[in-house]
Amino acid sequence: MSHFNPQTLPVKVAQVTAYPLRAHVRQGPESSLGSMPVRQGCLVRMEDCDGAYGWGEIWCNFPPHAAESRAWLVRDIIAPCLQGQIFQDWRELRPALEQKLLRMMIHTGESGAFAQCFAGIDMAVADLCARRVNMGMSQFLGGSGTTAVGTYASTPSSGNLELQCGEIKNAGHTAIKLKIGYEPARDIAAIKTARESLGTEFSIMVDANQAWNYSLAKTQISALEPFRIDFIEEPLLANEDLSIWKRLSEHSSIPLAAGENISSQARFENHINDHSLHVVQPDVAKWGGISGALNVARYAHAREAQCYLHFMGTGLGMAASLHVLAGLGGDGRVELDVNENPLRTGLGEINLAVSNGRLSVPGGTGFGFEPDSSELVRFSI
Repeated sequence: MSHFNPQTLPVKVAQVTAYPLRAHVRQGPESSLGSMPVRQGCLVRMEDCDGAYGWGEIWCNFPPHAAESRAWLVRDIIAPCLQGQIFQDWRELRPALEQKLLRMMIHTGESGAFAQCFAGIDMAVADLCARRVNMGMSQFLGGSGTTAVGTYASTPSSGNLELQCGEIKNAGHTAIKLKIGYEPARDIAAIKTARESLGTEFSIMVDANQAWNYSLAKTQISALEPFRIDFIEEPLLANEDLSIWKRLSEHSSIPLAAGENISSQARFENHINDHSLHVVQPDVAKWGGISGALNVARYAHAREAQCYLHFMGTGLGMAASLHVLAGLGGDGRVELDVNENPLRTGLGEINLAVSNGRLSVPGGTGFGFEPDSSELVRFSI
C-alpha cells in the first residue's frame, strides 16, 4: 500500500487575487528607522481549478503606500505567470517563481518587493493544500499536536514605558522586545526602566534595527550587559559582511539575532554555521513564506540555534506564524506587536489572549483564519 503524502498533491492554479488594506490608528509602532503612520496589509487569495482556496499575506509595513505597490505587482506580473500552471508539490511554486522572474527582479531593482510577494503566495498555496485535505497547518507540516506556543510582546511605544510594561506583564506576557538604536542614553534609560518595572525573571530582548556600525555596536553591547538581555536583534546592517557579524558575535556576551531582512536560505545557513547568529528570525510574510521559514528553522534546530518567528502584520500572518512554530514542536517564540492594529485584531477571528507567555494555535483547517469579507471591504484601499 502506498503511503499518502498530503504535501505532494498536485495544484493547478486558477486564480490569484491581491487585497491591499489600510487602517488608520492613533499611534503606530516606532523605531529608530521611523514610525508607521498607518497599519497596512496585503492579503493574497489563491484558488485552484477545483475551487479549493487558501490565503497568504505579503509584507508591506513600509513605506505608507507599500500595500498598493505589492498588490499591483501581484496583479500585473505574478498572477499571470501562475494562472493555469500545475505544481506537483506546493513547495515547488515559490522556487519556480524565483527562477522565472529573476531577470525581472534584477531589471527593476525590486528584489525585496518580489520576494515579499512570493512569500505571501507560498503561504496561500500551503493554506490551500492544508484546507484541501482537511488538516490544520501545523499537522500538515508534520507537527505532533502542539496547541500553544511561546510569544513575546513587541515594540511598546515611546510613551509611558513603565505603565506599558505593567500592562504587558498583567496581560500574561513573560517576555518583551524593546526598540533601541536611538541616542545611547535614551536606549539605556528605556532598558533600565523596563528591567526595574518587569523584574529580574522577565525576559527582555532589544532591537537596534541595523542602527550601528561595528565599533558602535561593540560599545553599545558592552553597556547593555548589566541588564541581562536575552538577545540583541540587528545590531549591524543585515547585509554586513559575515566576517563582521562573526567578530561582533565573538565579542558579545549577549546572543545576536537577525532574520527579517535576510532573504536567502544560504545566508541563514552561513550565519548559523559560523555562529554569528544564535537566534534566527524568519518572517513568513517577508521572505520564504511557510516553506522558507520551515527550512530555516529546521536547519537552525539541527545545529543548536534558536528560531524566533518575526512578525508585525495582520491576523492572517499571525495565525500562520503560530502554526509554523507549532509544526516545529513549539520551540521558540512568535513576535506579538502590542500596538494598535485593527488588521491584526479585527480582520477575522483569532485568539490573541496570552497565558503565561503563550498563545493558542488556531484550530480548524489551514491557518484556521478566514478573513471576514465585510472587513476586507472596510479596510480596502
